[in-house]
Amino acid sequence: MCAVTQVLRWAAGAPDFPEDQDFDDRELLDLIGQHALSGRLARRLPTGPAWLRDRLGGPVAAMHSDTQALAEAHIRAVDRIVAALGEQPPPVLVKGIATGLLTGDKHLLRCGDIDLVCADGGPLIETLTRLGYERTREPFLHELGEFTREGVEIDVHAYVPVPGYGAVRNADLTPPQRETWYQPRRAPSMHPIRHGRMVDGGTVTVGRVQVPDPCLLAIVLCAHAFLNFTNMWSLSHRAKPYVKLAELADVHALVQHEAFDTKRFLALVAELDAGDAVSWAGWASTVLLGRNPLPVPAGTGPFPRCLWWDFWARLPVDEETLLLPGWFDPAAVNPLLGSRIELDTGRPAPPWTVEVSRDGDLVTVMVGLPESTDAATERGRVDFGASGTEWVLSDGQLTAVGGHDTCDLLTGRRVRLRYRVPRAGGEMLVGVAEQDASGALLSAVLRPATWQSAARVGVR
Repeated sequence: MCAVTQVLRWAAGAPDFPEDQDFDDRELLDLIGQHALSGRLARRLPTGPAWLRDRLGGPVAAMHSDTQALAEAHIRAVDRIVAALGEQPPPVLVKGIATGLLTGDKHLLRCGDIDLVCADGGPLIETLTRLGYERTREPFLHELGEFTREGVEIDVHAYVPVPGYGAVRNADLTPPQRETWYQPRRAPSMHPIRHGRMVDGGTVTVGRVQVPDPCLLAIVLCAHAFLNFTNMWSLSHRAKPYVKLAELADVHALVQHEAFDTKRFLALVAELDAGDAVSWAGWASTVLLGRNPLPVPAGTGPFPRCLWWDFWARLPVDEETLLLPGWFDPAAVNPLLGSRIELDTGRPAPPWTVEVSRDGDLVTVMVGLPESTDAATERGRVDFGASGTEWVLSDGQLTAVGGHDTCDLLTGRRVRLRYRVPRAGGEMLVGVAEQDASGALLSAVLRPATWQSAARVGVR
Protein backbone atom coordinates (compact mmCIF):
# COMPACT_ATOMS: atom_id res chain seq x y z
CA MET A 1 0.00 0.00 0.00
CA CYS A 2 1.54 3.33 -1.05
CA ALA A 3 1.59 6.33 1.27
CA VAL A 4 -1.08 8.28 -0.61
CA THR A 5 -3.65 5.49 -0.73
CA GLN A 6 -2.90 4.56 2.88
CA VAL A 7 -4.00 8.04 3.98
CA LEU A 8 -7.03 7.97 1.66
CA ARG A 9 -8.21 4.64 3.05
CA TRP A 10 -7.77 5.78 6.63
CA ALA A 11 -9.69 8.98 5.90
CA ALA A 12 -12.55 6.87 4.51
CA GLY A 13 -12.71 4.70 7.64
CA ALA A 14 -10.05 1.99 7.32
CA PRO A 15 -8.79 1.09 10.83
CA ASP A 16 -4.99 1.24 10.42
CA PHE A 17 -3.20 4.54 11.05
CA PRO A 18 -1.09 5.81 8.12
CA GLU A 19 2.60 5.14 8.74
CA ASP A 20 4.33 6.10 5.51
CA GLN A 21 5.03 9.85 5.30
CA ASP A 22 6.54 9.79 1.83
CA PHE A 23 3.92 11.66 -0.19
CA ASP A 24 3.45 15.01 -1.85
CA ASP A 25 0.94 17.11 0.12
CA ARG A 26 -0.57 18.76 -2.97
CA GLU A 27 -1.02 15.43 -4.76
CA LEU A 28 -2.71 13.98 -1.69
CA LEU A 29 -5.00 16.99 -1.23
CA ASP A 30 -6.06 16.73 -4.87
CA LEU A 31 -6.96 13.08 -4.32
CA ILE A 32 -8.82 13.90 -1.10
CA GLY A 33 -10.93 16.23 -3.23
CA GLN A 34 -11.50 13.61 -5.93
CA HIS A 35 -12.55 11.05 -3.32
CA ALA A 36 -14.68 13.68 -1.51
CA LEU A 37 -13.07 12.87 1.85
CA SER A 38 -12.34 16.31 3.33
CA GLY A 39 -15.06 16.09 5.98
CA ARG A 40 -14.23 12.57 7.03
CA LEU A 41 -10.51 13.32 7.22
CA ALA A 42 -11.15 16.53 9.19
CA ARG A 43 -13.04 14.46 11.76
CA ARG A 44 -10.39 11.73 11.99
CA LEU A 45 -7.28 13.92 12.12
CA PRO A 46 -7.56 14.75 15.86
CA THR A 47 -7.23 11.04 16.67
CA GLY A 48 -4.54 10.34 14.08
CA PRO A 49 -0.79 10.75 13.92
CA ALA A 50 0.47 14.20 14.95
CA TRP A 51 2.65 14.47 11.84
CA LEU A 52 -0.39 13.98 9.60
CA ARG A 53 -2.42 16.52 11.55
CA ASP A 54 0.43 19.04 11.33
CA ARG A 55 0.82 18.60 7.57
CA LEU A 56 -2.82 18.43 6.50
CA GLY A 57 -4.90 19.93 9.30
CA GLY A 58 -5.15 23.47 7.94
CA PRO A 59 -5.71 22.63 4.23
CA VAL A 60 -8.24 19.89 5.04
CA ALA A 61 -10.20 22.19 7.35
CA ALA A 62 -10.32 24.78 4.56
CA MET A 63 -11.48 22.14 2.04
CA HIS A 64 -14.22 20.98 4.39
CA SER A 65 -15.34 24.57 4.98
CA ASP A 66 -15.60 25.07 1.22
CA THR A 67 -17.59 21.84 0.93
CA GLN A 68 -20.07 22.96 3.57
CA ALA A 69 -20.52 26.30 1.83
CA LEU A 70 -21.12 24.53 -1.48
CA ALA A 71 -23.54 22.12 0.19
CA GLU A 72 -25.55 25.06 1.49
CA ALA A 73 -25.61 26.51 -2.02
CA HIS A 74 -26.85 23.16 -3.36
CA ILE A 75 -29.60 23.02 -0.74
CA ARG A 76 -30.71 26.54 -1.64
CA ALA A 77 -30.66 25.70 -5.34
CA VAL A 78 -32.81 22.57 -4.97
CA ASP A 79 -35.13 24.35 -2.55
CA ARG A 80 -35.72 27.08 -5.11
CA ILE A 81 -36.26 24.56 -7.92
CA VAL A 82 -38.84 22.62 -5.91
CA ALA A 83 -40.64 25.82 -4.96
CA ALA A 84 -40.74 26.89 -8.62
CA LEU A 85 -42.19 23.49 -9.64
CA GLY A 86 -45.35 24.33 -7.72
CA GLU A 87 -47.78 21.40 -7.71
CA GLN A 88 -45.48 19.14 -9.73
CA PRO A 89 -43.95 16.17 -7.82
CA PRO A 90 -40.60 17.29 -6.36
CA PRO A 91 -37.50 15.45 -7.60
CA VAL A 92 -35.47 13.18 -5.32
CA LEU A 93 -31.81 13.99 -4.73
CA VAL A 94 -29.37 11.07 -4.84
CA LYS A 95 -25.60 10.87 -4.25
CA GLY A 96 -23.72 14.09 -3.44
CA ILE A 97 -25.08 15.70 -0.29
CA ALA A 98 -27.77 13.03 0.18
CA THR A 99 -25.99 10.96 2.86
CA GLY A 100 -25.00 14.05 4.84
CA LEU A 101 -28.58 15.33 4.77
CA LEU A 102 -30.05 11.94 5.67
CA THR A 103 -27.73 11.41 8.64
CA GLY A 104 -27.58 15.04 9.72
CA ASP A 105 -23.78 14.72 9.93
CA LYS A 106 -22.04 17.67 8.25
CA HIS A 107 -18.77 15.75 8.07
CA LEU A 108 -20.44 13.39 5.57
CA LEU A 109 -21.43 16.19 3.20
CA ARG A 110 -19.76 15.96 -0.18
CA CYS A 111 -20.51 17.98 -3.27
CA GLY A 112 -20.04 17.51 -6.97
CA ASP A 113 -22.98 18.04 -9.22
CA ILE A 114 -26.61 17.74 -8.07
CA ASP A 115 -28.29 14.53 -9.23
CA LEU A 116 -32.08 14.79 -9.34
CA VAL A 117 -34.41 11.92 -10.23
CA CYS A 118 -37.64 13.37 -11.57
CA ALA A 119 -41.19 12.14 -12.05
CA ASP A 120 -41.47 14.05 -15.34
CA GLY A 121 -38.50 15.58 -17.08
CA GLY A 122 -40.50 18.14 -19.05
CA PRO A 123 -41.72 20.35 -16.18
CA LEU A 124 -38.37 20.11 -14.36
CA ILE A 125 -36.36 21.12 -17.43
CA GLU A 126 -38.80 23.95 -18.15
CA THR A 127 -38.41 25.14 -14.56
CA LEU A 128 -34.61 25.01 -14.74
CA THR A 129 -34.66 27.03 -17.96
CA ARG A 130 -37.01 29.59 -16.40
CA LEU A 131 -34.65 29.92 -13.42
CA GLY A 132 -31.73 30.73 -15.70
CA TYR A 133 -30.03 27.32 -16.01
CA GLU A 134 -28.42 26.61 -19.38
CA ARG A 135 -28.18 23.17 -20.91
CA THR A 136 -24.54 22.08 -20.87
CA ARG A 137 -24.93 18.42 -21.89
CA GLU A 138 -27.44 16.69 -24.11
CA PRO A 139 -29.55 13.69 -23.04
CA PHE A 140 -27.71 10.37 -22.83
CA LEU A 141 -29.24 7.09 -21.70
CA HIS A 142 -30.94 7.70 -18.32
CA GLU A 143 -29.67 11.27 -18.08
CA LEU A 144 -32.08 13.84 -19.51
CA GLY A 145 -29.38 16.49 -19.55
CA GLU A 146 -27.02 18.64 -17.54
CA PHE A 147 -27.99 22.21 -16.65
CA THR A 148 -25.65 24.82 -15.15
CA ARG A 149 -26.17 28.21 -13.52
CA GLU A 150 -23.52 30.25 -11.68
CA GLY A 151 -21.33 27.21 -11.04
CA VAL A 152 -24.17 24.97 -9.84
CA GLU A 153 -24.53 21.90 -12.05
CA ILE A 154 -27.79 19.92 -12.12
CA ASP A 155 -27.97 16.44 -13.67
CA VAL A 156 -31.57 15.48 -14.44
CA HIS A 157 -32.20 11.73 -14.37
CA ALA A 158 -35.21 9.83 -15.65
CA TYR A 159 -34.11 7.00 -13.36
CA VAL A 160 -31.09 5.57 -11.57
CA PRO A 161 -29.75 2.44 -13.30
CA VAL A 162 -28.86 -0.62 -11.24
CA PRO A 163 -26.37 -2.57 -13.39
CA GLY A 164 -25.82 -6.30 -13.20
CA TYR A 165 -23.88 -8.84 -15.19
CA GLY A 166 -26.96 -10.51 -16.65
CA ALA A 167 -25.68 -12.92 -19.31
CA VAL A 168 -22.05 -11.88 -18.81
CA ARG A 169 -20.06 -14.73 -17.28
CA ASN A 170 -16.38 -15.26 -16.51
CA ALA A 171 -16.46 -18.74 -18.03
CA ASP A 172 -16.67 -17.49 -21.64
CA LEU A 173 -14.26 -14.57 -21.46
CA THR A 174 -11.12 -16.35 -22.67
CA PRO A 175 -9.86 -14.96 -26.02
CA PRO A 176 -8.34 -17.18 -28.71
CA GLN A 177 -4.56 -17.29 -29.01
CA ARG A 178 -4.18 -15.58 -32.41
CA GLU A 179 -7.26 -15.05 -34.56
CA THR A 180 -10.04 -12.53 -34.10
CA TRP A 181 -12.02 -12.91 -30.90
CA TYR A 182 -15.68 -12.89 -31.92
CA GLN A 183 -17.62 -12.03 -28.80
CA PRO A 184 -21.31 -12.91 -28.72
CA ARG A 185 -23.67 -10.23 -27.45
CA ARG A 186 -23.51 -10.59 -23.67
CA ALA A 187 -26.38 -8.48 -22.48
CA PRO A 188 -25.88 -7.06 -18.99
CA SER A 189 -28.92 -6.33 -16.86
CA MET A 190 -29.96 -2.78 -16.06
CA HIS A 191 -32.85 -2.33 -13.64
CA PRO A 192 -34.21 1.25 -13.41
CA ILE A 193 -35.12 2.87 -10.10
CA ARG A 194 -37.66 5.48 -11.13
CA HIS A 195 -39.07 8.38 -9.18
CA GLY A 196 -42.13 6.45 -7.99
CA ARG A 197 -39.94 3.74 -6.48
CA MET A 198 -37.67 6.36 -4.91
CA VAL A 199 -40.56 7.74 -2.87
CA ASP A 200 -42.40 4.47 -2.18
CA GLY A 201 -40.32 3.75 0.90
CA GLY A 202 -40.61 7.29 2.16
CA THR A 203 -38.13 10.12 1.80
CA VAL A 204 -36.33 12.36 4.24
CA THR A 205 -36.90 16.06 3.60
CA VAL A 206 -34.50 18.85 4.52
CA GLY A 207 -36.24 22.06 3.66
CA ARG A 208 -37.70 21.15 0.27
CA VAL A 209 -34.89 18.70 -0.56
CA GLN A 210 -35.99 15.07 -0.64
CA VAL A 211 -33.55 12.14 -0.35
CA PRO A 212 -34.33 8.38 -0.34
CA ASP A 213 -34.48 6.26 2.79
CA PRO A 214 -31.13 4.71 3.86
CA CYS A 215 -31.88 1.28 2.37
CA LEU A 216 -32.62 2.61 -1.10
CA LEU A 217 -29.86 5.22 -1.01
CA ALA A 218 -27.33 2.51 -0.08
CA ILE A 219 -28.38 0.52 -3.17
CA VAL A 220 -28.12 3.64 -5.36
CA LEU A 221 -24.55 4.21 -4.15
CA CYS A 222 -23.57 0.55 -4.61
CA ALA A 223 -25.02 0.63 -8.13
CA HIS A 224 -23.24 3.86 -9.08
CA ALA A 225 -19.89 2.69 -7.71
CA PHE A 226 -20.24 -0.68 -9.45
CA LEU A 227 -21.10 0.99 -12.77
CA ASN A 228 -17.99 3.18 -12.58
CA PHE A 229 -15.84 0.15 -11.80
CA THR A 230 -17.15 -2.03 -14.62
CA ASN A 231 -17.39 0.56 -17.40
CA MET A 232 -13.75 1.23 -18.23
CA TRP A 233 -14.56 3.08 -21.43
CA SER A 234 -16.88 5.61 -19.81
CA LEU A 235 -13.94 7.05 -17.87
CA SER A 236 -11.56 7.53 -20.76
CA HIS A 237 -11.94 11.30 -20.76
CA ARG A 238 -12.78 12.07 -17.12
CA ALA A 239 -10.11 12.70 -14.50
CA LYS A 240 -11.43 10.63 -11.64
CA PRO A 241 -10.61 7.31 -9.98
CA TYR A 242 -12.57 4.15 -10.72
CA VAL A 243 -13.65 3.85 -7.09
CA LYS A 244 -14.60 6.94 -5.09
CA LEU A 245 -13.96 6.07 -1.46
CA ALA A 246 -16.63 8.46 -0.19
CA GLU A 247 -19.28 6.31 -1.88
CA LEU A 248 -18.12 3.20 -0.01
CA ALA A 249 -17.83 5.19 3.21
CA ASP A 250 -21.38 6.49 2.69
CA VAL A 251 -22.63 2.92 2.44
CA HIS A 252 -21.01 2.16 5.82
CA ALA A 253 -22.76 5.21 7.33
CA LEU A 254 -26.14 4.32 5.84
CA VAL A 255 -26.04 0.75 7.18
CA GLN A 256 -25.48 2.20 10.65
CA HIS A 257 -28.42 4.62 10.30
CA GLU A 258 -31.21 4.01 12.81
CA ALA A 259 -33.76 3.71 9.99
CA PHE A 260 -31.76 1.10 8.07
CA ASP A 261 -33.91 -2.04 7.91
CA THR A 262 -32.02 -5.20 6.96
CA LYS A 263 -35.18 -7.02 5.89
CA ARG A 264 -36.23 -4.15 3.64
CA PHE A 265 -32.71 -3.83 2.23
CA LEU A 266 -32.54 -7.52 1.27
CA ALA A 267 -36.00 -7.32 -0.32
CA LEU A 268 -34.88 -4.31 -2.39
CA VAL A 269 -31.70 -6.11 -3.49
CA ALA A 270 -33.85 -8.94 -4.86
CA GLU A 271 -36.52 -6.67 -6.35
CA LEU A 272 -34.05 -4.34 -8.07
CA ASP A 273 -31.71 -7.11 -9.26
CA ALA A 274 -28.94 -5.41 -7.30
CA GLY A 275 -27.10 -8.55 -6.18
CA ASP A 276 -24.06 -8.03 -8.42
CA ALA A 277 -23.66 -4.39 -7.43
CA VAL A 278 -24.11 -5.02 -3.71
CA SER A 279 -21.81 -8.04 -3.58
CA TRP A 280 -19.16 -6.08 -5.49
CA ALA A 281 -19.52 -3.18 -3.02
CA GLY A 282 -19.01 -5.68 -0.20
CA TRP A 283 -15.81 -6.88 -1.86
CA ALA A 284 -14.56 -3.34 -2.51
CA SER A 285 -15.30 -2.32 1.10
CA THR A 286 -13.45 -5.38 2.38
CA VAL A 287 -10.28 -4.89 0.34
CA LEU A 288 -10.15 -1.09 0.55
CA LEU A 289 -11.67 -0.29 3.96
CA GLY A 290 -11.12 -3.49 5.90
CA ARG A 291 -14.66 -4.86 6.27
CA ASN A 292 -17.97 -5.46 4.54
CA PRO A 293 -20.77 -3.50 6.27
CA LEU A 294 -23.57 -4.92 4.13
CA PRO A 295 -25.85 -7.76 5.27
CA VAL A 296 -24.89 -9.84 2.20
CA PRO A 297 -21.73 -11.87 1.55
CA ALA A 298 -18.97 -9.96 -0.21
CA GLY A 299 -18.28 -11.03 -3.79
CA THR A 300 -15.15 -12.99 -4.53
CA GLY A 301 -14.46 -12.03 -8.14
CA PRO A 302 -12.99 -11.94 -10.63
CA PHE A 303 -15.35 -9.20 -11.77
CA PRO A 304 -15.73 -8.85 -15.57
CA ARG A 305 -15.29 -5.31 -16.86
CA CYS A 306 -16.78 -3.59 -19.89
CA LEU A 307 -14.12 -2.49 -22.36
CA TRP A 308 -16.51 -0.71 -24.76
CA TRP A 309 -20.15 -1.19 -25.70
CA ASP A 310 -20.85 -4.90 -25.13
CA PHE A 311 -17.19 -5.96 -25.11
CA TRP A 312 -16.33 -7.64 -21.81
CA ALA A 313 -13.08 -9.04 -20.47
CA ARG A 314 -11.76 -10.75 -17.38
CA LEU A 315 -8.94 -8.50 -16.22
CA PRO A 316 -6.73 -8.50 -13.13
CA VAL A 317 -7.50 -5.73 -10.63
CA ASP A 318 -4.79 -3.66 -8.97
CA GLU A 319 -6.48 -2.36 -5.82
CA GLU A 320 -4.12 0.62 -5.62
CA THR A 321 -4.84 1.86 -9.14
CA LEU A 322 -8.58 1.78 -8.48
CA LEU A 323 -8.03 4.78 -6.20
CA LEU A 324 -5.86 6.81 -8.58
CA PRO A 325 -6.93 8.75 -11.69
CA GLY A 326 -4.56 6.86 -14.00
CA TRP A 327 -7.34 4.38 -14.85
CA PHE A 328 -5.63 1.46 -16.60
CA ASP A 329 -2.41 0.58 -18.36
CA PRO A 330 -3.03 -0.63 -21.95
CA ALA A 331 0.34 -2.40 -21.87
CA ALA A 332 -1.08 -4.69 -19.17
CA VAL A 333 -4.59 -4.97 -20.61
CA ASN A 334 -3.96 -5.37 -24.35
CA PRO A 335 -2.05 -8.69 -24.20
CA LEU A 336 -5.13 -10.22 -22.54
CA LEU A 337 -7.42 -9.27 -25.44
CA GLY A 338 -5.83 -10.93 -28.46
CA SER A 339 -5.20 -9.05 -31.71
CA ARG A 340 -8.75 -7.94 -32.41
CA ILE A 341 -12.23 -8.20 -30.90
CA GLU A 342 -15.37 -8.06 -33.02
CA LEU A 343 -18.86 -8.07 -31.60
CA ASP A 344 -20.91 -10.85 -33.14
CA THR A 345 -24.02 -8.88 -34.09
CA GLY A 346 -24.79 -10.80 -37.28
CA ARG A 347 -23.48 -7.90 -39.38
CA PRO A 348 -19.79 -8.02 -40.35
CA ALA A 349 -17.79 -4.94 -39.46
CA PRO A 350 -16.92 -2.77 -42.47
CA PRO A 351 -13.29 -2.47 -43.67
CA TRP A 352 -12.13 0.41 -41.46
CA THR A 353 -8.46 1.23 -41.14
CA VAL A 354 -6.35 2.77 -38.41
CA GLU A 355 -3.03 4.52 -38.99
CA VAL A 356 -0.88 5.57 -36.04
CA SER A 357 2.13 7.84 -36.50
CA ARG A 358 4.39 9.82 -34.22
CA ASP A 359 6.39 13.02 -34.61
CA GLY A 360 8.21 13.91 -31.40
CA ASP A 361 5.60 14.07 -28.67
CA LEU A 362 2.72 14.42 -31.18
CA VAL A 363 0.84 11.20 -31.94
CA THR A 364 -1.64 11.18 -34.83
CA VAL A 365 -4.37 8.55 -35.10
CA MET A 366 -6.09 8.39 -38.50
CA VAL A 367 -9.27 6.33 -38.76
CA GLY A 368 -10.29 5.59 -42.33
CA LEU A 369 -14.02 4.95 -42.75
CA PRO A 370 -15.63 3.00 -45.62
CA GLU A 371 -16.66 5.05 -48.66
CA SER A 372 -20.34 4.70 -47.76
CA THR A 373 -22.51 3.22 -45.04
CA ASP A 374 -26.18 2.71 -44.31
CA ALA A 375 -25.54 3.27 -40.60
CA ALA A 376 -27.10 6.41 -39.13
CA THR A 377 -24.15 7.01 -36.82
CA GLU A 378 -20.51 5.96 -36.73
CA ARG A 379 -18.64 6.13 -33.44
CA GLY A 380 -15.06 5.69 -32.41
CA ARG A 381 -12.81 5.44 -29.43
CA VAL A 382 -9.11 6.08 -28.91
CA ASP A 383 -7.87 5.26 -25.42
CA PHE A 384 -4.35 5.64 -24.03
CA GLY A 385 -5.47 4.46 -20.59
CA ALA A 386 -4.92 7.78 -18.83
CA SER A 387 -6.64 9.84 -21.54
CA GLY A 388 -8.63 9.25 -24.67
CA THR A 389 -11.44 10.31 -26.96
CA GLU A 390 -14.97 9.27 -27.85
CA TRP A 391 -16.01 10.66 -31.25
CA VAL A 392 -19.33 10.55 -33.13
CA LEU A 393 -19.97 11.07 -36.84
CA SER A 394 -23.61 11.62 -37.82
CA ASP A 395 -25.11 13.47 -40.80
CA GLY A 396 -21.62 14.50 -41.84
CA GLN A 397 -20.98 16.25 -38.51
CA LEU A 398 -18.11 15.15 -36.25
CA THR A 399 -18.21 15.73 -32.50
CA ALA A 400 -15.76 14.51 -29.88
CA VAL A 401 -15.05 14.62 -26.16
CA GLY A 402 -11.78 13.73 -24.52
CA GLY A 403 -8.12 14.53 -24.13
CA HIS A 404 -7.18 15.10 -27.77
CA ASP A 405 -5.52 18.25 -29.08
CA THR A 406 -7.54 18.19 -32.30
CA CYS A 407 -10.18 15.98 -33.93
CA ASP A 408 -10.99 16.64 -37.59
CA LEU A 409 -13.00 15.08 -40.40
CA LEU A 410 -10.85 15.05 -43.56
CA THR A 411 -11.73 14.32 -47.17
CA GLY A 412 -12.20 10.67 -47.99
CA ARG A 413 -14.13 10.13 -44.71
CA ARG A 414 -11.06 10.07 -42.52
CA VAL A 415 -11.14 11.03 -38.84
CA ARG A 416 -7.84 12.49 -37.66
CA LEU A 417 -7.04 12.81 -33.95
CA ARG A 418 -3.87 14.32 -32.52
CA TYR A 419 -2.49 13.95 -28.99
CA ARG A 420 0.44 15.26 -26.98
CA VAL A 421 1.97 12.27 -25.26
CA PRO A 422 5.33 11.38 -23.66
CA ARG A 423 8.12 10.61 -26.09
CA ALA A 424 8.41 6.99 -24.95
CA GLY A 425 6.39 4.49 -26.97
CA GLY A 426 3.21 2.92 -25.73
CA GLU A 427 -0.03 1.13 -26.46
CA MET A 428 -3.64 2.11 -26.90
CA LEU A 429 -7.07 0.74 -27.71
CA VAL A 430 -8.86 1.86 -30.87
CA GLY A 431 -12.50 1.07 -31.53
CA VAL A 432 -15.07 1.71 -34.24
CA ALA A 433 -18.81 1.03 -34.22
CA GLU A 434 -22.01 1.60 -36.19
CA GLN A 435 -25.51 2.40 -34.96
CA ASP A 436 -28.90 2.57 -36.67
CA ALA A 437 -31.34 5.46 -36.38
CA SER A 438 -32.77 4.12 -33.12
CA GLY A 439 -29.31 3.95 -31.54
CA ALA A 440 -29.06 0.15 -31.71
CA LEU A 441 -25.54 -1.18 -32.23
CA LEU A 442 -25.03 -2.70 -35.69
CA SER A 443 -21.35 -3.62 -35.50
CA ALA A 444 -18.32 -2.92 -33.35
CA VAL A 445 -14.60 -3.66 -33.44
CA LEU A 446 -11.96 -3.06 -30.77
CA ARG A 447 -8.26 -3.63 -31.25
CA PRO A 448 -4.94 -2.85 -29.59
CA ALA A 449 -2.54 -0.55 -31.43
CA THR A 450 0.88 0.93 -30.74
CA TRP A 451 2.40 4.35 -31.29
CA GLN A 452 6.06 3.42 -31.03
CA SER A 453 6.56 4.09 -34.72
CA ALA A 454 4.53 4.97 -37.81
CA ALA A 455 2.37 2.05 -38.85
CA ARG A 456 -0.73 1.34 -40.87
CA VAL A 457 -3.01 -1.41 -39.63
CA GLY A 458 -6.43 -2.60 -40.72
CA VAL A 459 -9.30 -3.48 -38.45
CA ARG A 460 -10.47 -6.30 -40.68
